Amino acid sequence: MSAEADGLANATDEQLTALIRTATAGDKTAAHQVLGAVQDRVYRLALRMLGHPQDAEDAAQEILLIVLTHLGSFRGESSFFTWVWRIAARRLVEVKHGRRETDSFEALEERLDSFLEDPRAAGAAEAAVFAQEVRLRCTEAMLLSLDRPSRLAYLLGDVFHLPGDDAAAVLELDPATYRKRLGRARERLYDFMRRQCGVFDPSNACRCEQVAAGAAASGLFSRESLLFAVHARRVPSPAVQRAAQEMSGLMRVAEVIREDPEYAAPESLIARLRALLTSDRLALLQS
Repeated sequence: MSAEADGLANATDEQLTALIRTATAGDKTAAHQVLGAVQDRVYRLALRMLGHPQDAEDAAQEILLIVLTHLGSFRGESSFFTWVWRIAARRLVEVKHGRRETDSFEALEERLDSFLEDPRAAGAAEAAVFAQEVRLRCTEAMLLSLDRPSRLAYLLGDVFHLPGDDAAAVLELDPATYRKRLGRARERLYDFMRRQCGVFDPSNACRCEQVAAGAAASGLFSRESLLFAVHARRVPSPAVQRAAQEMSGLMRVAEVIREDPEYAAPESLIARLRALLTSDRLALLQS
């Protein structure tokens, strides 16, 4: 199913509409392909909203089942991906709070300051992977410091690149309200990163390695506890990598946050969905 996801992530609306028509007629292969087209996007949005892979996996499974069982209600009045985003956004606002969804900018700043330690205390290889984990957890924690509506507006607009009118429609807001919400989220992130982040502002000393050393010394980090540095991911195409390089210097806040890997939907999530599709428990596929 991973190969299908790679091939269908950029499928046209016409291709997806044909697959949806076949899936709603009871074709399980087509249903697999429809899920393969959206599973990574849904999982990434859930991960950025909830902050923990397991919480994201559970939420993504629920969202993808809603998508699958409501395929017959898709009328093509918007793109299929926009329709999926709307389902995901509604559910992610309502789902119970994730286990890491307790951050505030003030608490994050205090925590970063408390973990500073000489990175030479750890081995080079371990220090590098722990520093990567710190960077990924830190960008995630910044997002979690926003309230859910602001976080969702920011993710859709600046991380997942939805045009303003499309993002407003997904969130069922008028465009002016969406722009204000996005602007406030950008301002809060910018204010924090301007003071704290050496990746965002080179005049700040990057402290990822020092924080990683302190977290490891305190027992917070171990090879077994890494959430993001060892997460399965998609390798971006050369064209995507070139585009990211060309954007250097533009929208630095979004650029830093978007530099997180293209996380792939976990194999455990894909296996559960495949088992459900082959179980004959879904009325959609029994025709």
